[in-house]
Amino acid sequence: MLKGGAIGSTGSCLTVASVDWKGHLKTLRLVPSGADLDVPLSACVSKGDCVQLRDGQAWVLCKNGLCQILPVYGVRDALRLGGSRVGLIVKEVTEPEEHAAVQSLADYHYRGARLHGRTARLVARAFDPYYPQVLGYVELATPFYMNSARTRVLDAPFSSNGVTWERWDKETTRRYIHLMVRIARCVVYPEFRGVGLGQLLVRHAAEFAKMRWQMAGYLPLFLEISADMLKFIPFAEKAGMVFIGETEGNLKRVHKDMEYLTRNAERVKAGEIVSQESCGIVDQQVARMSRILSLMDQQGLTRDHILERLKRLSREAVLRDFALFHKIVTLPKPTYMKGLNSAADRFLRKRLEDIRPYNGSAPTPVLLEPLKKPLVLRNLSLSFVSRVRRTRKTHTIEQAFGISPDSIKSIVLRRLSLDLAPGEIVLVTGPSGSGKTTLIHFLAAGPAGWPDGQSEGEVSWPQNYRPGIFEPVRSRKALVELMDARDVPSALYLMGLVGLSDAFVCLKRFDELSRGQQYRAMLAKLIASGSNIWLVDEFCANLDPVSANVLSDKLQSLARNLGATVVVAAPHCDAFVSALRPDKVVQLTTAWEHKILNGVEFQRALRSTHLRHDRILSLRLRPEFLGAVRCGQKRTTIRIGQRHIEPGPLVLESQGESLLVNVTKVTYKRFGDLNDDDAKSEGYTDLTQLQEELRSVYPRLRKNSPLTVIEFGPPSGNNGIASLPCNS
Repeated sequence: MLKGGAIGSTGSCLTVASVDWKGHLKTLRLVPSGADLDVPLSACVSKGDCVQLRDGQAWVLCKNGLCQILPVYGVRDALRLGGSRVGLIVKEVTEPEEHAAVQSLADYHYRGARLHGRTARLVARAFDPYYPQVLGYVELATPFYMNSARTRVLDAPFSSNGVTWERWDKETTRRYIHLMVRIARCVVYPEFRGVGLGQLLVRHAAEFAKMRWQMAGYLPLFLEISADMLKFIPFAEKAGMVFIGETEGNLKRVHKDMEYLTRNAERVKAGEIVSQESCGIVDQQVARMSRILSLMDQQGLTRDHILERLKRLSREAVLRDFALFHKIVTLPKPTYMKGLNSAADRFLRKRLEDIRPYNGSAPTPVLLEPLKKPLVLRNLSLSFVSRVRRTRKTHTIEQAFGISPDSIKSIVLRRLSLDLAPGEIVLVTGPSGSGKTTLIHFLAAGPAGWPDGQSEGEVSWPQNYRPGIFEPVRSRKALVELMDARDVPSALYLMGLVGLSDAFVCLKRFDELSRGQQYRAMLAKLIASGSNIWLVDEFCANLDPVSANVLSDKLQSLARNLGATVVVAAPHCDAFVSALRPDKVVQLTTAWEHKILNGVEFQRALRSTHLRHDRILSLRLRPEFLGAVRCGQKRTTIRIGQRHIEPGPLVLESQGESLLVNVTKVTYKRFGDLNDDDAKSEGYTDLTQLQEELRSVYPRLRKNSPLTVIEFGPPSGNNGIASLPCNS
């Protein structure tokens, strides 16, 4: 919001005299105009920066281009869960509830730990009442000063847009370190993990960084991320980033560093022996020194004892001493990078061809042996036999109904014929008592025989038939220890596959997980067991529609990738069938009748009524109209016909540019009922101009033609940041 003062001529430079932070926004005081400008916290602008205002937009003047700060970044996107589409907008934080949601996610995952220096957050915002407002966020930050993998890949001649170096040495690092921008955090709401939201956020982080991140007057040329989680969850690679090597870590030098710093602790605190060269690593080293001193005080350990244990550390010993040194010792971490323009991208790919970094942390892929042939059921009947003990009461029943049984035979499933092909997903549905659970138990027993009842008919079992059933885990062990003797990296990789990538979740017991997380844990354990036919009874019976869809999509995608055959039984499936995408559907009834349907045809007949589709509206405008919206000259758009449009988010698009606004009111009028107020809201001086423009767009307009008048707020939505006016 621009408050007070004049803007000045088109493209003139205003200096940021001060920056005042207030909640989810910050206010820039611009001189010499004296105007105040409200921008999101993510806007990369500081005191002393030169800001240009033009045509409803604002930029910071950089040494290698312009960094845009207004209008705010907001781009429409979507997640696909099987056949369903979850509409969302990836945007800067512009509203108090978005700010609060991000803080809650950060507190949950990082336990209050905060990043320092310049940061910028983008949120994945959903607007459907079924979903949380913020599904996840990605946070950009300034890079670490030292990164051995980065140094190696950049150590060659480079030139782009006035930026040139021959070697990536200390002097080049000092001069051009801010050509790097780092993904510091990528956090996804727990129930939406494993569905591609992380890689979607990384892609938007790259788009944002190209034109909206700057530090020390430089637009970045490279995006990077270093994290242990990348060993197990390849979301950065899937988003187009490439592996460049591992960071060095400090295991080899931590003893030497801490010996020197703790011996000179007072001088370090006073800043007497901090080298100018150490730059970005000073804060980290001083923090580690402070932890050593605190450790000595809390546990009564001597400095010599601590240093001796540090000296003997190895990768294996770090695990034994992790509780003591986990905030002091860092191990090598994989680093991924992406070029943010064509020159940087070509340079990076050429360097990777030259150095060919080896990714030694890649986990062993999960492999299953698919069924070698179909499982064939022919005229299968399943029944239970219950023995009747003769008593006075049972004898009375026998006399009353004219029966005299020694046992009662109950047929649950009658004459079912079904072929289950390798890798096929089959949904079994029907009311309670129709035989779903009985069929699952029969298939779980396999060739060894079903001990619970009697079966008739023919069954052709594949020779390598290895069934596994979804069932709760009864153990007090941490989840990471339950993956059937897989090593830790492989277990973490497997848990990442099913969407249990949070470190705290890995350390919880099964009974401490949410229902959705328990389903994922059961799936991970099933995969780890090597079972090639997965049997699930009462699927998603106790899950909300959102969790049911996310889990169904994860189940079917993993099963298809691994070649597992799946049989899912559920009484109600309309909430998740589009995400499960079954190949076949077996419909059972209590009358022992059954139908076998094609999965696609079944989905067409049963449209989901529980999960909503994309609710985020988008409309296309001419470029000049989009510019008028930015400037605050246009606050409505008029469309022919009566369109059902609800108040809420609206994305206006034109030639690759988009603006996020908020629909405040929708009215319906006849063309002949338009008035001067409508013309002014559209940015015209009088009604005649508006009518001429509408006739040019809709040549068949008549006086009684129905129109929809859509009114909306400023470009950043209902968030307190108003559009910048256009210059005359």
